[in-house]
Amino acid sequence: MSRYQCIQYALDKPGVLTVLPGVRNSADLDDVLGFLEAPASERDYSVIGSFTPAEAEGICVYCNHCQPCPRHIDVGLVNKYYDLAKTGDRLAVSHYQSLAVKADACISCGHCDLRCPFHVSQSSRMKEIAEYFLT
Repeated sequence: MSRYQCIQYALDKPGVLTVLPGVRNSADLDDVLGFLEAPASERDYSVIGSFTPAEAEGICVYCNHCQPCPRHIDVGLVNKYYDLAKTGDRLAVSHYQSLAVKADACISCGHCDLRCPFHVSQSSRMKEIAEYFLT
């Protein structure tokens, strides 16, 4: 992706008010400032949708595009600990138990489901994860 596409992508994320790109010299600064007058076609990052591998469809890859969660669940980390725990990783269970906000805090609002580029039903998965860690 181009620099302008990356800047626009970052600016379109919820809660992002500014982007601070690295600038090494005046040429870099001129290039970055060009974003302000760049046409929409140069800032369009829709190509990112083609980067999603078909094999990941329906699988959480811990990318946290689902954030922010209104209940402050770190959805990616909760999923990661769950997946590791299911493989027998006891340390992952311990890490999950030490989280300030766990999967059982989910209110199934669906915010994460709508934002997931891999079409994971995170609200359903939070119920599954909460039940898993109860046992």
